[in-house]
Amino acid sequence: MMLLLKESGPRYMTEIARESGATYVHTTKLLRKLEEGGFVTIEKNGKKRMVKLTEKGGKVATALSEVINSFSS
Repeated sequence: MMLLLKESGPRYMTEIARESGATYVHTTKLLRKLEEGGFVTIEKNGKKRMVKLTEKGGKVATALSEVINSFSS
């Protein structure tokens, strides 16, 4: 989910759930944990919730991406 946000920018929770193949409930729980850890922010926009990476989350997502890319080369 963090890599998805890194690649595509801020997303609504429903979009993240759909694109990651996870249920909405699972996505919400995981993103709340990431928010508690300071990796993402969740902003309420009417009934929808917009999720954005924080600076800390962006650094972690970049590191994860580099590790994944090192296995594929």
